[in-house]
Amino acid sequence: MSAPNLKELDWAISELESQESSESRYMLLAALYTCRNEMLGLTALQPQPQIAAYSETAGPIEERIGRYGNSDFLKAVADKDPAKIWAILDDFVGSLSLVNRRAYDHLIERLKSA
Repeated sequence: MSAPNLKELDWAISELESQESSESRYMLLAALYTCRNEMLGLTALQPQPQIAAYSETAGPIEERIGRYGNSDFLKAVADKDPAKIWAILDDFVGSLSLVNRRAYDHLIERLKSA
């Protein structure tokens, strides 16, 4: 089986958008939108304005995230463009809200109380 092309993704999205709403369809739509955005080169390349505004004035990476540990995540984001990291995390958290609402709610509560 070969990977779908952009036309096939658009057709599948169109079909799902015309059907009755359900959580499973939203999950599939989220995955299809993500795939389409990746194919179009839109994922994490166009930072949101509020993210870009903060990233321009921030200090070096060490000052922004500090030395909180040596987790795989912190190693992966070290010396990366914060705007791209925030866009990736925003996309991931959006998918998490569809796939595991309980984990999403827990994360949001922890962020609000931080």
